[in-house]
Amino acid sequence: MEKEELRVIPADIHNHSVLSPDGCDLPMEMAERACGLGIKHFALTDHIETEKFNGWDYAGAVEKSYGVFLEIQERFRGRMEVYYGVELGQPLFDLPLAEKLLAEHDYDFVLGSTHRTRTYPYLNEIPDSEEDRRRCLDEYFEEELRLAEWGRFCSLSHLTFPLRFISGDVGGHEVDMSRYDAIIDKILETIIRNGIAMEVNSSGIRKGLHVPMPAAEYVKRYFDKGGRMVTVGSDAHRVSDVGADIPQVIELLKDVGISEICVFRKKQPIFIPI
Repeated sequence: MEKEELRVIPADIHNHSVLSPDGCDLPMEMAERACGLGIKHFALTDHIETEKFNGWDYAGAVEKSYGVFLEIQERFRGRMEVYYGVELGQPLFDLPLAEKLLAEHDYDFVLGSTHRTRTYPYLNEIPDSEEDRRRCLDEYFEEELRLAEWGRFCSLSHLTFPLRFISGDVGGHEVDMSRYDAIIDKILETIIRNGIAMEVNSSGIRKGLHVPMPAAEYVKRYFDKGGRMVTVGSDAHRVSDVGADIPQVIELLKDVGISEICVFRKKQPIFIPI
């Protein structure tokens, strides 16, 4: 395949600006980078971590986000489709707050995410024992299943997120993932049944895991079960990472047999050929 074709980035709908506590760059700068790369579908999905809502000015960021979306949408009208997005982390940790936020803000696109478990508040600081690694993954996938069953979001983010810190360059530990086959199957079956997309997140490629999250074997498992709704995102937290490694993800999807990705407007999927 020619290099020019590999550069195609049809969409990147998982990005974070300074409206997230860990974002580095201004929202407009992120959008300018996306448009400059030729991305046709773009969303900022700044974080809301429900159980830490009062630990950072999430309320202020949420109030700013809609105005920012309107500015970006107008700036790039006719050149790039822009969607009003959010990444909702651990919504079940404070379900009344999650439900309130969703009722008060007319998001186009909501990512549902798990960034921590009840026992492990920082997945990048898991104690270095096999027992802890197993317990963390047990808790994580159980939380993912509950999240999928709740279902008030558009796409399930980075299904294999803890592996970045356990088996990637950070941790370097081998994990027998067959232990989690049954629950992962339940998660995939649940999102398919509930009309929720699966995100394939390219950040694992550049952040030490060397594969997207989830990797090809789980994308294929999702596809074999009848799943056809896939979103792609770089999970960029800085301008330089917008669109990063998404062409590699697109090639993976094609190899699996997936011919379309989706974006969301008013929480309804729009399918884009790849």
